[in-house]
Amino acid sequence: MAVAALAAAAMGQPAAEGLTAPSLATRAAVWGQVAKPGQYFLRGSPDLFQLLSEAGGPSAGADLTRILLIRERDGTRRRLNVNRIAASGQPFFVVPGDVVIVPESFWSKFTRNLPVVSTLVVVANLVVTVTLLARR
Repeated sequence: MAVAALAAAAMGQPAAEGLTAPSLATRAAVWGQVAKPGQYFLRGSPDLFQLLSEAGGPSAGADLTRILLIRERDGTRRRLNVNRIAASGQPFFVVPGDVVIVPESFWSKFTRNLPVVSTLVVVANLVVTVTLLARR
């Protein structure tokens, strides 16, 4: 009963007599480029979009074409493309213990690191200029 009460409390629901945590919700985690990464307890048979929505949705820097799904039950890893899943019209169901990792896109990493790259280019330009002036 204590497990059911804890699971119900985690979902913001009152505890019900005779229920165990697995019957209350599907436990899944989402990490990476989402607004609220963490572990979630979803009712029924949730799909990938429900899990991502619970996590506050993807951030602006998310790469939705390379999501990594790790299945706890058998340890398999699979790359998912949310755009293809949405276009297919078929739900992609989350199973208990799934871990979804939303990676950062290349352009997000590039723009985040742009100040460092710009500084390196300025320093390299300065070194070349000083070297050329020293040869005169």
